[in-house]
Amino acid sequence: MDFKKKNMKIIIFGAAGAIGNYLTKKYLENNHEVLLFVKDPRSKRELLKLLNLDNLDKVIIDHLNIEKKNSIKKKINKHIFFFRNSDLIINATGDLGEIKNVLDLDLKKFEKTLNINFFSNLFILQKILKSTKKNKRLSIIIFSGGGVTSYRKNFCAYSISKIALVKLVEIVSKEIGNKLIQINAISPGIIKSKMIDITLQNKKLVSKNEILKIKKQVSKSNKTLNNLFNFINFLQSKKGRKISGKLISSKWDNIENWNRKKIERLCKSDLYSIRRVQ
Repeated sequence: MDFKKKNMKIIIFGAAGAIGNYLTKKYLENNHEVLLFVKDPRSKRELLKLLNLDNLDKVIIDHLNIEKKNSIKKKINKHIFFFRNSDLIINATGDLGEIKNVLDLDLKKFEKTLNINFFSNLFILQKILKSTKKNKRLSIIIFSGGGVTSYRKNFCAYSISKIALVKLVEIVSKEIGNKLIQINAISPGIIKSKMIDITLQNKKLVSKNEILKIKKQVSKSNKTLNNLFNFINFLQSKKGRKISGKLISSKWDNIENWNRKKIERLCKSDLYSIRRVQ
């Protein structure tokens, strides 16, 4: 997919993870400016080593504790100029949570997962939307996950936090309005990551079908990540910018091949939203 928008300012939370790291490399290859957030100084050093850049003119890397409101607030204020002039914000942070039967869950750990996957996103959105320019439409990408549209045994904390996040995307789109913001939840597909490694280590609690599905698809991670990158680029295009408040899959949905009329019908309907099936 050909995408030629120049000099974008892009912010990525969770830049040291599998998705964040891949997208960072692709955006730098395309000469965009990036502000990257990782969880601690060690992650910052590791990311710099992975990126292996000769020139850091277009890169700012900082660390924050995604679980702490004060840390988020401090970093947004520190980089407020970049935030106010940003074109695209991607939040690739996430916590898998405990893989357990609902009756055996540690509620403190459940609360931590909700805090990382949902409340941190809500707080970041509040801070960003109150500080960005009113005359510039901002695009925000948040990631959905397995268990949002189907039952996923023993992934209660992860599934519930992600369902809440997807509904937040729809609500923000409706309440803030499409003229000020484009926001979507993307399901990226199965990608080789720490979450996948942890899942595979818990074979006794993960269904056999899920294990087989992961093993089959994880070998295609590079293709899946490239599809995700192209999908996000499409959402930044003139045609794709109309889509907001939706839950969409970069692996299974082919909306980038849709014509304008079909996209307009999508935007006016409940398609690609969490709804009761009738």
